[in-house]
Order: sequence, then C-alpha cells, then structure tokens
Amino acid sequence: MNSTLRHTYAYEVISTGESSEFSIMADNSEDAEKLILPRIADLEFTEESDIRLGKLLSVSKKVGDNYVACEGCAS
Repeated sequence: MNSTLRHTYAYEVISTGESSEFSIMADNSEDAEKLILPRIADLEFTEESDIRLGKLLSVSKKVGDNYVACEGCAS
C-alpha cells in the first residue's frame, strides 16, 4: 500500500490521563483509524483498550519530502 496522506489524531492514555498527538500514513481516514490504535498502544506500552482516540486534527498530503495541510481533507 502506497499511502499518501498523513492523518494526525489527538489521543489520551486513560490510565494516566496523559494526552498527546500521533500521525499515521493511510489512504483515507477510515483506514487511519483502524491502523492507529495498535501503533499508539505500542508507543505508550499499554493495551489498545487504554487508549481513547480523539479528534482528527489534520490530514497532510505528501509533496516531495514535505507535507502540506490538505484544506478540506479533515472532517
């Protein structure tokens, strides 16, 4: 899969109350939501059930080696 969009989500670790942001590459928001929970849980050394996925903050489109915000991409 050659994902071209970087989706950035807010999230909270329920057990600690800590909040942060994480990005994942996916072709669309539905795929991003499926892929991101296991990645965040791995990053935070916790279970997926301990992660509360928050708002989709941005969608960025790859342009060369950089990313630019995709106006209207985020819902």
